[in-house]
Amino acid sequence: LDYQARVEEALSQGWIDVTANKGKRSGAYSGGSYDTKAFILLNWQDTLDNLYTLVHEMGHSMHSTFTRENQPYVYGDYSIFLAEIASTTNENIMTETLLKEAKDGKERFALLNYYLDSFKGTVFRQAQFAEFEQAIHEADAKGQVLTSQYLNELYADLNQAYYGLPKEDNPQIQYEWARIPHFYYNFYVYQYATGFAAASYLAEKIVHGNQADKARYLDYLKAGSSAYPLEVIAKAGVDMTQADYLEGAFQVFAKRLEELESLVKQGVHRE
Repeated sequence: LDYQARVEEALSQGWIDVTANKGKRSGAYSGGSYDTKAFILLNWQDTLDNLYTLVHEMGHSMHSTFTRENQPYVYGDYSIFLAEIASTTNENIMTETLLKEAKDGKERFALLNYYLDSFKGTVFRQAQFAEFEQAIHEADAKGQVLTSQYLNELYADLNQAYYGLPKEDNPQIQYEWARIPHFYYNFYVYQYATGFAAASYLAEKIVHGNQADKARYLDYLKAGSSAYPLEVIAKAGVDMTQADYLEGAFQVFAKRLEELESLVKQGVHRE
């Protein structure tokens, strides 16, 4: 209830700038500082994708709000490793809610397709990115000169291994590495994969669990950087040193994939 009250406050008290204006940047962002509200900047359109974007950014803003209200300034922020868990847990709860409220097979098909595509893009694809980034650091450590030709070949081979499409049939994919800014950050991409997997697991516990599960989740949101990230997420009931949360996330993925395949066999996607 405390979480819902804060969300209602954000919606009613002007935390969210939704209108497109001249000079306003694209994208969506949660910001603010330690002694302000956790403001959200976005350009709203009435689409499912924008609804998920709003829910995602609200996850960040609620994380910031609970952290700042419960931690001193020195611990009043949180690591990227923890940030993407809060935002994507909200997305997964939204998926659970919309699937429960879906009126027919066509709506369920659209929602399942959206979820599965998000899981693929955030877990599978980001793991691929992390493998590429790991490989280039290892190559550099061995004295390999990272020419564009070397990186093109490495990236093409990795895509072929992940997707099964021969690189000769998809020649442009070899250049994709050059447009991904995350490869110039501090090994950022794997945190999307681990974060989304943990969020999928947490959403199941929050929606189908008990009041203690919800309370533990709030403990994580309130912790900020008062402990190491693995210790903070453990407050929510997720031990990220073990594979349980990953297996739980993949079970949810498999269950929803099976339902989508069943709907395809029924011809729902052609309606």
